[in-house]
Amino acid sequence: MKNRSRIVLLFILFTGFLTEAQAQNNSLLWEITGKGLKDTSYLFGTIHIRDKRVFDLGDSTYYAIHRTKALFGELNLQDKAVMKQHASELLMPAGSTLQSLISAEDYELVKKYCKKHIGMYALLINKIKPIYISAIVSEDLLKKEKKKPLDLYLQDYAAKRGNSIGGIETFEEQLAVINLLSVQEQADMLVEQIKHIDEEKKLMEYMLQLYLSESLDSLEILVQEDTLSQEFNEAILDSRNMVMVQRMEIQMKKQSTFFAVGAAHLPGTKGLIALLRKQGYTVRPVKRK
Repeated sequence: MKNRSRIVLLFILFTGFLTEAQAQNNSLLWEITGKGLKDTSYLFGTIHIRDKRVFDLGDSTYYAIHRTKALFGELNLQDKAVMKQHASELLMPAGSTLQSLISAEDYELVKKYCKKHIGMYALLINKIKPIYISAIVSEDLLKKEKKKPLDLYLQDYAAKRGNSIGGIETFEEQLAVINLLSVQEQADMLVEQIKHIDEEKKLMEYMLQLYLSESLDSLEILVQEDTLSQEFNEAILDSRNMVMVQRMEIQMKKQSTFFAVGAAHLPGTKGLIALLRKQGYTVRPVKRK
């Protein structure tokens, strides 16, 4: 169950052991300067949940957004036209349903749980890919006190201020990573998730506490400890991080930018902080309180 739960955590957080000295630099907000940049840019680790506890952003976060001219997320969630264009790619392949992939007993278990806990999304369990149902189930285990998850809120807030909004990845790129998991693997993961839902709920709260304490080192250990495969782990984090840094560089040279990406992308020797430093930038933590 552990590895399957942590795959879902990557989607909520998006989606090497640090020394004690590195752990002292834990922060969700980082300042990026140097290497000829005319203006300061910022990197912030976000999370895709609506629990009000993650919205205590601190004055420094708002100051950083106000100081910059653009806000870039992993995806441009303001571009509704592109999102609509790719909506069909969330659907199950033709001829496949969740019911056809799992046993009748497991299907009834999933159906009953979803009907009770995730509202109208329960009607879609045979229509959309199981990984998205898993993400909805996981998000439902935490409080939903805000209308929008944190990552979308930040883009909306910056857009209302007149900041440019963009994404450092495309929808095609994120969908390609998700599609590395077959629908059968996704279906099996969903079944295991529902069967161990109490364990999953504890894991979600533990993840949230690590996020609130800004413990990037511990978050990294949590998501790296077990994965479905090394190939998938590299695709969902390491390879994407390398592309992200290249595009961040291009954007920062154009204008000061606040980058808000999943917190799982920040830590580690292959994380965004380390990669930016290797490129010659000065990246330092900023206290948010």
